[in-house]
Amino acid sequence: MLTSRFKNIKKILKDFTGKNGEPKNNKEFYVLKSMWVMMCAEFEGSLKDSVENYIDCIKTKNDIKDMHVCFLLQNFHGNKDEKNEFSIKEIMGLFKNKKSDINYLNFTKNKKATYKSYAVEHLFNSLGIFLKGEEIMNLKILDGIASTRDSISHGDYQISITRKQLEDNISIIKNIYKMLKRKLK
Repeated sequence: MLTSRFKNIKKILKDFTGKNGEPKNNKEFYVLKSMWVMMCAEFEGSLKDSVENYIDCIKTKNDIKDMHVCFLLQNFHGNKDEKNEFSIKEIMGLFKNKKSDINYLNFTKNKKATYKSYAVEHLFNSLGIFLKGEEIMNLKILDGIASTRDSISHGDYQISITRKQLEDNISIIKNIYKMLKRKLK
């Protein structure tokens, strides 16, 4: 899904007329910035869809007693910052809850954008899926991409992007997405 969304961005970029992928005029300059923001939005939307599918799959395949405790705690007790400690009674009470109460919103109560590394890592941890050292390092690459996106969104006119940079970062995001998608299997 993400690949087909990125193909649309690349089609638009092929019409650029500036030298070496540089924007030739203001129109191309603003299109590049818009495409950068869209790149992050497409990643976030695709990740959301994949996590929702994973949650639905877990709900249909597993009994509550077979679900990872992190998955259950996040679902029924919210963000770890909302509660300091869980009693044994509360943890055992999870097994009496209905699977229909489990949904994506339970895992994103923190409302942080999922195109930043810490938010993605937190989301996966709350699902009971833990990333390893190299995976976390790959995920950290998102922070630079997200920083540029945030600067664009907040009106920083000093941000300068080339077509090549955008295309390179599309490849990076695709690789990160593939890594995360494998973790959801």
